[in-house]
Amino acid sequence: MSQKDLDRIWRAVLGELEVSMSGANFKTWVKNTHLLELGDTQAVVAAPNIFARDRLEHNYNGEILSALQKQEPSIESITYQIKTASTAAEEDIRLDRPTEKPTTPQKTKQSANNRQSQISLPKNLEAKYNFTNFIVGSGNRLAFTAARQVTENPGESYNPLFLYGPAGVGKTHLMWAISFEIARSHPDFKILYVTSEDFTNNFINAIRKGEKFADTYRTVDVLLVDDLQFIAGKEKTQEEFFHTFNALHQANKQIVLCSDRPPKAIATLEDRLRSRFEWGMVADIQLPDFETRVAILQSKASSRQFDLPDNVASHLAELLQTNIRELEGALTRLIAHCQANATPITTEIVDQVIGGGATARPSRTTLSPKIVIEKTAAFYDLTTADLIGPRRDKEIVVPRQVAMYIMREELGISFPRIASSLGGRDHTTIMHGVRKINAELTKNDSVSHEIKTLKQKILNG
Repeated sequence: MSQKDLDRIWRAVLGELEVSMSGANFKTWVKNTHLLELGDTQAVVAAPNIFARDRLEHNYNGEILSALQKQEPSIESITYQIKTASTAAEEDIRLDRPTEKPTTPQKTKQSANNRQSQISLPKNLEAKYNFTNFIVGSGNRLAFTAARQVTENPGESYNPLFLYGPAGVGKTHLMWAISFEIARSHPDFKILYVTSEDFTNNFINAIRKGEKFADTYRTVDVLLVDDLQFIAGKEKTQEEFFHTFNALHQANKQIVLCSDRPPKAIATLEDRLRSRFEWGMVADIQLPDFETRVAILQSKASSRQFDLPDNVASHLAELLQTNIRELEGALTRLIAHCQANATPITTEIVDQVIGGGATARPSRTTLSPKIVIEKTAAFYDLTTADLIGPRRDKEIVVPRQVAMYIMREELGISFPRIASSLGGRDHTTIMHGVRKINAELTKNDSVSHEIKTLKQKILNG
């Protein structure tokens, strides 16, 4: 069977899947696949990377096989391989259009001598924030791989790339690493890294001074925006960012966004922006597990030419179970103490210097419904009065149900007590809310990530 026939069959399969799957999951995991081979009973499908392959095999194989069987009933199984679009398909396109002139690339590189030089990047940060010294673990592997992919094909692979996770887990590190890597491989590119606060302030200043705000942001090749959650509720800023996003995306310019929560969890964010943020890859970065914390400590110590014994690194990683910033701060204090006192580092020294100031994860007994409600309200940019009150707007009902679910799962308290904590509601309302979130968790990855992020915030104080 020719590649042209394979492509025709696969287009029909993709059409079927696009209707049956959520838009975000389809675009992230399925859209960039290709049908490589079709045998008597088996098909071979190409996935763009190892994470997509694993997700297709374990999460979506049944749906894909069912859609393919509608086109080819004899197929009984699918094998997934890591491979991009085949050269055979490209050859078919050339043979189909023998007289067609080559199209002009949407993104044309210009000589560095003929265009404005890129916005300068702080070289003092390059040695600290690069891909080489980013410690990869189970909680950040997908985000790391997506970030590397972006630097290899800016504007093509994942656009936009949306990274999210709690504070201090390496989101900004990855954004700077992307900036420096693209600047190295594309020295003529204009790169701009800003926080959402910078974007808002620049927009306000441009209005005040009567300047053309678009000239700064819509002429870059790569735009990286940190702490994006802070544009929520700012209507004029969101309007301007919407037009900036569209202009860059349509020109195949790379956009990288960063937030402490996924797009769906950013309250008072316009739906048109939320949907655009989910066009490319949405990847979460979780708090580092034990093995990753040990590796981070050893890497940081090595970069400072400090000998950190394995047992001390393990002890410190057990003691500090929060974010990377706290790990690095603790290590800095230990190194300073040992150097000032000319003493070797030991687990006893760790307990003496760090023990009292360590932030351990609180147990369930230290939590309370009040804390869960306060943290949930803050996460969704609401007030505790919103969650406890009578309003039934969607942007309040869903966070309220999330709070119900967390109180039930993490605190293990009764439905009537949860009802009392949330303004004296009927306990059947609580049961319905908990069931609703449980159902969403089984079918919606973004909800699962969202609640996992919120739990981390609640458990880490």
